[in-house]
Amino acid sequence: MNGSLSGQVDHPHDYYGQILGGMYSRNLQNRVTKSISVFRHFDSMGTPVIPYIAAWRGNQKKIWYEFVGRRLPRMMDCSPAECARLFRNSIREQRIYSHQSPDRQITENILGPEDLADTRTDYRREIKRRGITEAVYKCLLNTGEIVWLKDQAVIETYREDDISLSLGNLTIVSKELEADEARKQMAAILCKNEERLRHQATHDDLTHLYNTRYLYQDLDRLTGISRQKGNVFSLIFMDIDDFKKVVDAHGHLNASQAIREIGASIQASIKTPAYGVAYGGDEFIMVLPGVDKAGAMDRAEHIRSLMRQTVYLTSRGLAVRLQASFGVATFPHDADNPTALIGLADQAMFGVKTSGKNAIRDIRDIIAIHSRTD
Repeated sequence: MNGSLSGQVDHPHDYYGQILGGMYSRNLQNRVTKSISVFRHFDSMGTPVIPYIAAWRGNQKKIWYEFVGRRLPRMMDCSPAECARLFRNSIREQRIYSHQSPDRQITENILGPEDLADTRTDYRREIKRRGITEAVYKCLLNTGEIVWLKDQAVIETYREDDISLSLGNLTIVSKELEADEARKQMAAILCKNEERLRHQATHDDLTHLYNTRYLYQDLDRLTGISRQKGNVFSLIFMDIDDFKKVVDAHGHLNASQAIREIGASIQASIKTPAYGVAYGGDEFIMVLPGVDKAGAMDRAEHIRSLMRQTVYLTSRGLAVRLQASFGVATFPHDADNPTALIGLADQAMFGVKTSGKNAIRDIRDIIAIHSRTD
C-alpha cells in the first residue's frame, strides 16, 4: 500500500536527513525523495534564493533539514547536518507576518531573543494549522556579520507519521531590512525630538515645571470648563523669601540649583491634575483644579512645611534653609478670569511679604486688613 510504513529506501550518498532512513510511510518518503531531487536541481542553477526542506516531529522543538541549499551551510560555516541547529541559534530577532481579515492587511509581530525560545512550539503549531509561513530572521553569524533572511514556505502535514514538512526558500534581504531599520530609527528619533520640542514649549528648562505659556493656555481651558460645570479651582502664588541673599552668598550657579530643588519640593507636594509653574525667577504658581479655598490653604501649608524641613544645596556641600510667602485666590469667588485671579494671588502673596514673610494669606484676608487700615 502507498501509505504503509516502509524500511530504509535508497537515498543520495550525501543525504543528511532522517526520513529516508527511518520507518516512515512510503507516501512521506516518496514526497521527500522527489522534493530533494527538485530542490537540488533548483539549487544547482545558482539561484539567489536558498531552497530547503525542513521537518519536525509532532510538537517537539527539534527541527532538522532533509535538504538545504549550499549557501546556508557556507554562511553558517558548518555542515548541512549541523545547519538547522546553528541557524536556529543564530537568530536574534524574528518577524512574523500575517494577513488580517477582512481587509487582508499585513501585520508584523517582532520577537526578540527572550521571546523566541518560548514561542517556537506555538509558532510551529500555528503555521502547521495555516499551511504557510512568512517570516524574516535577523541572524548573527560567527563572523559577527548581521544577515536578514526572508523565509517563505508551504507546510505539509503527514498525520500517520506525525511529521510536518516545510518546503520553502530563504532570501537574503539585508539591504531592504537595514533600510527599514534605518527608517524606523529615524522615525523614532524624529518622534523623540517632537516630544522634546513639545516638552520644551510647555516646560521650564531649569525646574521642569510648566512655564507661563502653558499656564495661560491651560487657565483659559480650565476657566471655561469650570464655568460650564460650576466647579472651583484655586491658585497659590509663591515667592521665595530673601532669595537675593542666597545669590549673594553662594553665587548664581548655586542659586539656580536651589531653584531647581525648590521645583522638586513643589512637585513632591502636589498630585495630578494639580501642577506647578515656574512663573519667573524665584516665583512659582500652583494650579489646583477642583480645590476650594480651604483646600488650597492646606496645600500651601504643606509646601511651606516641606520647605521648612528641607535642607537645600547639600549636593554642593552647602546647607541652605529656605522659606517662602504664599498668596491664595479661588475661581470664581475671588475673580472670574485667569489674569485677575493671578493678580489677586500675587497681591495676597505681596501682602505676606510686607507683613513679616514666611506665611500664607488668602486675598480676602489682605482686603480685610486694608479695609481696617483705611
